[in-house]
Amino acid sequence: MDASLIFDEFKANAVLRMGENIPRIEKCLVLLSEDEVWHKPNTNLNSVGNLLLHLSGNITQYIVSSLGGEPDKRIRDEEFGAKGGYTKAELFDKISSTISTACAVINNASPEELMRVRSVQGFNY
Repeated sequence: MDASLIFDEFKANAVLRMGENIPRIEKCLVLLSEDEVWHKPNTNLNSVGNLLLHLSGNITQYIVSSLGGEPDKRIRDEEFGAKGGYTKAELFDKISSTISTACAVINNASPEELMRVRSVQGFNY
């Protein structure tokens, strides 16, 4: 099999898998109230809002910044420290926009860029 076909298939699958989660996230958010989105069952657990901010941060850091070459402006502690500040609609817009941007970065990445070893959060991938 031609190597370029393998890269094209990888990119298509990565974009498909990321994109298929947008409606799933939206469906879950619809089931929660604004207060429930930020509720922490206890101090050792995170709220749905924190998890969506964290997921958006991870996708941005690993794909948009590392693969796409954008500056890494992530402040990870703020993702878990937030106790509100976003409505359900704003959280959904943030994660869906992040996923859409990441999908565009993946689609535009060359095979060489996909294979390049990079350092993210102090780890080499």
